[in-house]
This record gives sequence, C-alpha cells and structure tokens, in this order.
Amino acid sequence: MSFRKIRPSFGDSSASTSNPSQSTSESTGSDPRRVRAEKESADTSNSSLASKRRRVPESVTRNACLNCKKARAKCDGKKPCKRCATRVETSECIYEIHIKHAKEELVKQIKDLKAKDLMTEQILQALSTDEKVPEILDRLQNGETYESIVDWLGRAPLDDFETLSPRLSQHSTFDASDHEMGGVSSNFKWTSVTSNTAILDHLFQLYFAWIHPVHTLFSEGHFVDSYKRQSERYCSSDLVNAICSMACHLHSPADGDEFDFEQLGTEFSEAVRSNIDPDDKSIATIQAFAVMFLVECARGQGLRASSYMQVATSILLSVDYHQNEWPAEVWRNTVRGVRNLNVEWAQMTFQVPPDIKSVLYHEVEENDEEIDAAKWYFYRYVNDQCPAWPGLLATTNREKSKLTLIIQDVVTMMYTHYGPQLTASNLLQQYSRLVAWREDLPSVIGNIENNNGQALPHVLSLLILYSNTIVHLLRPLLDFESFPSLLIEEIIWNHAQHGLFLLDEHYRTQYTCRYQPVLQMFSLLHLADLVARFFPGGIEGGSKDGPEAIQFGLEALTQSRTGFPVAGPLQELLRKTAGECSIRFPLNEIMAAPTPKGVYRIDDLIDACTRPSYTQPINQIHWRYLPSVSADWIAEGPAFGFLDPGSGSRRLRIPSAEERGAQSLMQIRNLLNTT
Repeated sequence: MSFRKIRPSFGDSSASTSNPSQSTSESTGSDPRRVRAEKESADTSNSSLASKRRRVPESVTRNACLNCKKARAKCDGKKPCKRCATRVETSECIYEIHIKHAKEELVKQIKDLKAKDLMTEQILQALSTDEKVPEILDRLQNGETYESIVDWLGRAPLDDFETLSPRLSQHSTFDASDHEMGGVSSNFKWTSVTSNTAILDHLFQLYFAWIHPVHTLFSEGHFVDSYKRQSERYCSSDLVNAICSMACHLHSPADGDEFDFEQLGTEFSEAVRSNIDPDDKSIATIQAFAVMFLVECARGQGLRASSYMQVATSILLSVDYHQNEWPAEVWRNTVRGVRNLNVEWAQMTFQVPPDIKSVLYHEVEENDEEIDAAKWYFYRYVNDQCPAWPGLLATTNREKSKLTLIIQDVVTMMYTHYGPQLTASNLLQQYSRLVAWREDLPSVIGNIENNNGQALPHVLSLLILYSNTIVHLLRPLLDFESFPSLLIEEIIWNHAQHGLFLLDEHYRTQYTCRYQPVLQMFSLLHLADLVARFFPGGIEGGSKDGPEAIQFGLEALTQSRTGFPVAGPLQELLRKTAGECSIRFPLNEIMAAPTPKGVYRIDDLIDACTRPSYTQPINQIHWRYLPSVSADWIAEGPAFGFLDPGSGSRRLRIPSAEERGAQSLMQIRNLLNTT
C-alpha cells in the first residue's frame, strides 16, 4: 500500500483516518479524559484548517507574483492578484518570467542569432567572390531582409544552420527546441585530446568527405544532433575519438601546421583504447569499434583491425533491435555498414565472412531522395573553398549492400574449407548475378561516362569493387589445369582494365589517390597483379600492359602513403610481383627506399594483409574445383555469354607456366649490369 492511501485527509470524520492517535490511545489503555481533550483539540484544529482552505483563491497560478512568492501564499495570476489588491501595504504586483519560458525564449534568441549570422556569412561570401555585387548592394539599400537576399542568391536553406559545420550534416531532422536546455555541464567535452574546435571541425569534415560516404556506419544527422546536444544516445566520446583518429590520416601536412596530426591521431586512438568497453551494447560503441577497424587497417595493422571488427560484429549480433528505441535509419546504417565491411575485408583477405542475419535493407526508403540530394563536398584543407555535388549517398549505399550480398556468397563458396566441391554451375551462377547487378544499376551512378556531373569518389569505389569481384571470381580458372582459358580471358581482361581505368582516369585524375579507401588499395593490387601475370603484353587501344599496370599501382600507393602507412608494405609486395613477372623499372625507381625505416619484414607484410601476400590462395581454390569443371563449363558457359571465339581470333596472349619461368630466369638482378 502506498503512502498516499494511508495518509489522513482533511474533512474526513472517520476516527481511524482523521485522527489515528485515537485508536492508538484506546488500544494502549490511555486515560479517556485525555483522549476526549485530544479529540476536541483535533476537531478545533481541523475546523481552523478548513477555514483557512476556504480563503484560497478559486483560480491558482503556478507562476505567482513576487509578493505572493515572498509570503508563500497562493496567487490567482491576475494583474494585480487578489491578495495584492486587498493589501494596501504591499508593493506593486509584479510577475517574473517562469524559468521554463525563459529558457525557451533564450533558445529562440540563440537560434535567431545563429540564423542571422549564417545569412550574413552567406551574403558576405557572395560579395567577396564578386558574385552579383551591384544587385546585392541594391537590395540591401532597398531594405530587403537578409533571408530574401539569401533565397535570391540560391544559398543553402536556413534549416541547415544547426549543423556542426556548414558541410557536416545535410539530413538532420531535429530541432534544438525538441530538447530542454540544461542538465549537461557547460564544461562537457567529447574528447580530452584537444579542445581546439577548429581542429575538430576540420577532422569531421575530412571524415564526412572521404570515409563516411564509402563506409556509412551511422546516421550522420542523428550523430550530429547528439554531438551538438551533448547527448550520448547516438554519439559517444569513443566514437568521436575514433572518427578524429581516422580523419588524422586524411590531413595533408603543410609547412604552417601548428599541430602534429600524426601524433594527434595516435592520441585519439589511445583515448579510445583506454575507455571503450566491449561489454557496452550501445549503438555508438558498435560504431566506434567499426571505425577503429578502419584506423588499424590504415596503419597496416590488419590483425588488430580484424579483432576490432570481430568485437563490433559480436556486439551487433547480441543486440535485439526491437528492445531498443533506435530509429530505423540509425539501425539500418549500422547493420549495413558493419556487414559491408566484413564482406569487403573477407574478400580482400580470402576468408569466410560472418553471417549477419538481419534485414538487408535493399528497398528504396521514403527519404532516400532527400539524402541523395544532400551535398557531398570535395573537402581537403582547412578553409578549403571546395565545390559540392549531390552526394547520391542513399542510392550508393543501397546498391553496395546488394553487391556485397553477392560477394558474401562468392567468398563463402570459394573459401569454405570443408564445403562441397565447386562446379561450373556454381561459378556461372555467381557471375550471372554480378552481371545482372551491373545491368540494373541506376544510371545516375552506373553510367558515369555519359553523365555530365562529377564522378563521385564513393561511386567510383563501388564500380571498382565490382570489377575486382569479377576478377576475383574467375581469375583462378586462368591457370587451372585443362581449363580452356580462351573462354574467359577476354572477360577477365576487360574487367581488369576497366577497374584500372576508373582508378587512373577518374579517381586519380579527379581526386588523386591520396584519399582512396584502404580496401580499394587491395583492389588496385589484385587488378595490377592480374595484368602483370597473365597479360604482360597487353593489347592495342590504350589499355595498360603489365609494366604499366605495376607502375601505376606503385605511383598510386605513393600518393596514398602520405597519410596511410599501410600503403608502404603494399608497395613492397607489388615490387615483389614485378620481380616475379620480370618487370624492370628505371634505376631511380628500383633504388627508391620503400620505407624511412629501411626494409619491410615479414611481420609488416602479415600485419598489412593478415597473410604474407595479397594474392589469392590459388592452390587452395583449385583443390575445391570438381574435376569435371572444365567440361561442364564448355557445355554450360554459352548460356552465360562465354562463347568460343574460334581459332585464329585470339586477341590476348597469356604466357604459359614454362614461359613465365623462363622470363624469371632471364631477369637482370644485378643493377650494375646494364646489358
């Protein structure tokens, strides 16, 4: 029974409730005369209290005037109130604004000031770039409002002024008035590494330009809103530190840098390691572990990175989405992002990915069009006046999720040690699925050659991943005993060349390979390796031959090495491939030191790739093939487009194993011998 139910109430004539002392006295044998006196006293008291209650005003306000507050009396909220009107000696009846309304008014004023500041900045930016200066001045002189001028200029809508930076959150749907101010210390900090807001803003913009569109692990809008409101619902110190650590690898060093961003990156990651709790099942912790996977991959610590991804996946699989109140967008991005990372990493390191059984989110969502229209900013440097284009983030993520579903089946089929043997039908069906995915790709991202807009880096990464997947699936057949490689070599060649073309003519030309994702570096290695080993002479028409493919790979990784240490050991592995393929380079290229510390050792290579090399375990795959795979391919292949080109029509020349061995023997290894 609750306290409220046994508490005596006024006006109750029951002795057991209005005066509990009566029953207590009688039960203990007290003097009856004393009991009667106490009862009379209680009746008088109750009568007096009832009289006092009748004098309470009929209308009572929660916001009393100052006089009533001082006297701790009820107030009717009128101006003047009844009490002040009947008491001549009191001072003027004055009401103060309620603290809740004062806070709401303060929030409104802050928002108005921020909006005005943003409009002023947009107008000044237009004036500083000589954009419609006379017209702007005329409108200002005519007394037009800032808002109307900003609308006339076609600038970003004022709805975006709440974001952490002008380019940070383009799809935030929350309003500051949705949350009561207060309850969080004004000294609250997401990270103890630095309090320099300019550095944090720079790092966030780098992350949201180059990492988030490729590996979308969380909802940007919800993250930014939590960050600004100092709420740990969709943000955490671990996640902020992990994002900043990853972004430090994207900072381009300059002579005028006041801070050592390499050291900052180390401090951010150490802050994560010191505080993150693997038993914490919050959505931000899952995301932080996933971002730390990217951090360790960038540093060439693939083994540790794999451990971080395993923890993120384990927590994700142990969480029941229905028991949490996370918005669908937050959960969808995290599940899809962690799953995509697992599948890509498994493909690049030839492992079986974990099976994350969850909704696959392949359908078009109602806000996808809005997300696609949000700008992607070509951000690189502090105060970079970067161009922007529609980001197409929703479409890219949706199509990538479809592609990784196929990739998951491919790598599971190829690398399951004790599964059934692989048939020609298995391989042809997966190839057919990949081709169908490419044909069904929306033209806005699938037809970049004929689109007038910019080929976005994350769209290019998606198409490069597709080309590498085709090569990954079919490449083991090229040197499988008795297999008629003539049936597949042109398809493999075309996809390898198209992947290198996207990397060279689009990605490197438009953005440089400085910012390319780590997993894309592995695609570069696989494509260059294939051309060097099987098509060293190339064909006419501007495509790359073996030496050109290797040279391009080394140059691209040199650009990546500016911020990504993993590019160093990957370069060393590509140099070894060049040696195995008897590819010679200019003397200065051969003599170039692969790393400031000297030579990469086996541990460095294993850390980068989780194995001593980036190349496919061909013998392991051949062991899985059914002996009849060659004959079955000849019979079933034509239905999937694998036609016998006929004698005399062979365009490509794959050297035999004997020829490759002879080339290796003829390789000149003495730099002093120039003959």
